[in-house]
Amino acid sequence: MTSAKTYIDSQEIKGLLGANTGVLMVDRVLDIEPGSHIMAIKNCSLNEAFFSSSEQGVSELPSAMIIESLTQAGRLLLLKESELSDRVGRLISTDKLRFFESVTPGDQMRVELAIKSQRSNQVQMNAKALVDGKVVCEGLIGFQLSEVLSRPQIHPTAFVDRSAILGKDVSVGPNSIIGANVIIGDNTQIKAHCFIEKWSRIGESCQIHFGSVIGSQAQDIKYKGEKAGVIIGDRNEIREYVTINRATGKNQFTVIGSDNLLMTSVHIAHNCEIGSKVMIANMTNIAGYTKVDDSVIIGGMTGIHQFVRIGTGAMVGAYTRLPQDVAPFCICEGNPAEMKGVNVIGLRRSGVGRDTLQEIKQIYKLFFRSELNNSQAIKKIQALNLASEQAEYMIDFMTKKSKRGLTKKASKDGNEAN
Repeated sequence: MTSAKTYIDSQEIKGLLGANTGVLMVDRVLDIEPGSHIMAIKNCSLNEAFFSSSEQGVSELPSAMIIESLTQAGRLLLLKESELSDRVGRLISTDKLRFFESVTPGDQMRVELAIKSQRSNQVQMNAKALVDGKVVCEGLIGFQLSEVLSRPQIHPTAFVDRSAILGKDVSVGPNSIIGANVIIGDNTQIKAHCFIEKWSRIGESCQIHFGSVIGSQAQDIKYKGEKAGVIIGDRNEIREYVTINRATGKNQFTVIGSDNLLMTSVHIAHNCEIGSKVMIANMTNIAGYTKVDDSVIIGGMTGIHQFVRIGTGAMVGAYTRLPQDVAPFCICEGNPAEMKGVNVIGLRRSGVGRDTLQEIKQIYKLFFRSELNNSQAIKKIQALNLASEQAEYMIDFMTKKSKRGLTKKASKDGNEAN
């Protein structure tokens, strides 16, 4: 816990709260313990313009200014905590806040706040205001913590909603729009003419290029405007004109992992789940509820049906029409898609050993190249007692219930050594 003096005068208060605070509603801090509590005073003078007259003709301090006094004192408490000094505390809630007495000119109002709970980016405080020992106002107030953002990082023609939270060193390019309740992680760059719509969450160190639209309304007749969004992980490269729709269903999300490359004009529909280290080439369209696991490569101009699953390490060729699932570590392409073999090159690049590779080839041959039906092939595969983690995952994927079924047809010229 940071040590600090227990008294702060008006000049230091002005310096801490900054020039944009407006009317200063804290004249002096009498006692403060960073991370714990604060006690401050406000001397109320008739000369102050915000005093209003009641029906009885008596001037009294508006309740909004009492809340402002509590808010400023709460921000001072946060600013004196060394771990939070580089953040801005914004009032986001007042809970069970009640007013009991009037504050009139000549009164000295004392405000007291104590931290009740604290999470990574939110703090809730017990708050009360008193005059002559009588409680004037009492309740809970909550603060949202966000990084201080320097103005040059936001282009003058860009718009950022006041409820958005932007991390450290985020940049927003010309004519881009950041909507309500958007959260953007540190070091992410939003290029020109992008639109990040409400309820979207974007991780750290992402690059979002010209004209991309993230979090737009689901293109789904079931969507009725409920709160839903998009969650994007870290270090993603999202190229020009990519569109990612928010989910259908209250508190549901379209989810994109980390370290992905989404090339120009890729479309990802509502409720999709895209893993990490995925590469999706130009103008690919992915329909709703599609699930793409890690380390998948999808060629350009591919169309993927809703509810399709694509397993880890799979490769989908360009111009493919994909109406069914693709097994892990396999290659498929065509219109409609056909199995073309095992993704040997991808497996070797990922460090898979020879024994594991042979097990995957055995599964492929029995399931896709034999005359056995699905049940017969799975029984034979399970009887092999394959030991590798990749083989177990592949079997689990192929036996799991699916809305679309597996892409099964294998071309006779397919080469599993590709």
